Amino acid sequence: MPHAQPVDRAAARDRVLADKDAVIKRYAEEESLASIARAYGVLDAWLTNQFITWGVPLRTHAQAMALWRQHRAADTESTFRR
Repeated sequence: MPHAQPVDRAAARDRVLADKDAVIKRYAEEESLASIARAYGVLDAWLTNQFITWGVPLRTHAQAMALWRQHRAADTESTFRR
């Protein structure tokens, strides 16, 4: 039985390639690679390899976690009520 996902990965990859500058800008503006990959419907591993091909410096795990904590703290501050 074929997969139930009607995701056209080739078309999704083509969209990333066409939007290269926007994709790189989103990452540079601290959006996570995983979030960008989800938005375009591509796999994280494929986008990682694309960034490497494009020469985009990737964040270390520690850098990614620091950004995640920073964004999470900002979200918590804006919604926390005493």
